[in-house]
Amino acid sequence: MNLIEDKQSLQSFLGGNINIDLIVPVWSSHRAHPLGNRLSFIYYRQSDGSDGIINFNHIDAKKLDKFDISKIIHVNTLVLDNRYLKTIGLDYEWVSFEENGKPFIFNEVIESVYRGYRNDFKELNDCVPLMKWYEVLKTIPNISKREDWYRKYTSAINTLGRLEGAGVKVVREKFIDSFNFNEQYLRKNDIVYTQYNPYTTTGRPSNRHLNVNYSALNKSDGTREMFISRHPHGTLIQFDYESYHIRLIAKMVGYEFPTGTTAHQHLANLYGCDLETAKKITFTYLYGGLDENARGIPFFQLVDKYIKKLYQSFVISGKLTTLLYKREIPFHRIESANEQKVFNYLLQSLETEINYMKIGEVMEYLDGKMSKMILYTYDAFLIDTHPIERENILNDIREIMEKGGFPVKVEEGENYNNLEVIS
Repeated sequence: MNLIEDKQSLQSFLGGNINIDLIVPVWSSHRAHPLGNRLSFIYYRQSDGSDGIINFNHIDAKKLDKFDISKIIHVNTLVLDNRYLKTIGLDYEWVSFEENGKPFIFNEVIESVYRGYRNDFKELNDCVPLMKWYEVLKTIPNISKREDWYRKYTSAINTLGRLEGAGVKVVREKFIDSFNFNEQYLRKNDIVYTQYNPYTTTGRPSNRHLNVNYSALNKSDGTREMFISRHPHGTLIQFDYESYHIRLIAKMVGYEFPTGTTAHQHLANLYGCDLETAKKITFTYLYGGLDENARGIPFFQLVDKYIKKLYQSFVISGKLTTLLYKREIPFHRIESANEQKVFNYLLQSLETEINYMKIGEVMEYLDGKMSKMILYTYDAFLIDTHPIERENILNDIREIMEKGGFPVKVEEGENYNNLEVIS
């Protein structure tokens, strides 16, 4: 193992033949979000199998003040927590998930290093002996395979990292009490970080950090009231897709919904029933399968043909190829695969890939502005809006999100619980 702990050892390392295959950052705190943390050290492994540690804050070695880690990373370097290091490398967790079919859970890999240590110390990782760390980190497997879509998903995950970086403003005492949240992980400006987990079969992410599930906040117990704007007189504005899955399906099968009405209302007119009943019927058809009544409706006739053709292709090829990123999901990854299930996997992957692209566009638009995108929940984007930018946000983000034929409903409120429809 090569230990890099001062300028001399760093210069010697940089002067050699560097070809890094793997980078693993270890943050000082084992619980704090990486964006509210500091680097303890970085473990690296080269293509020839040699490896080492670059130290920044661990107590077992001298400490480098600063080092731009991107200098030793190339486009095919696998980087754990790449979204937080912001490198040109590939997201290790994603590549590992694709190759092994299950998430790479770093905390499970390193669990043994904490035996015998108190886990309530904030910067515990700085204190566990470096050699103990090294013995565990060197067991992280190499992955040699690279696919084109690994790059696309790495880019999408980096975008999620930027979204996390905005943080969410909370009412401090209420948040701590409601979630039994440890105050030391809450920033002084009452900002908390979310953390998206995109390592799923369809790529659709969950969103949880510590003991808060941000993608499933309770709508009825007042929990959402404690999520507020960071700006004086600011508001939270939510852009919520209307009939999102139905409109995605229409794009897939080539069906045009009439203008001037919602997709649900259009189908209600065809069913001959009220709107709420129509919604239940539609979701039963889409997620439970079609019956003869459904097959008499033009929209579902196209859906039926599409599902059958898709499943036939899936069985013959042994894989499901996503529509935008062209990611290949092997047959065995879809448990108990049938026509409806394969279609639902493709639909959810399309929703996710479109959302990743839309998030990227919204984040680019907001770059340099005071307003921030703070949450993404499948069919809705939440913007913490500065009052000076409000009118532009309403018009411009709506335009971005509706591009491609996906209408949105806009809601606004002083907190996440009292959002009211404004357009």
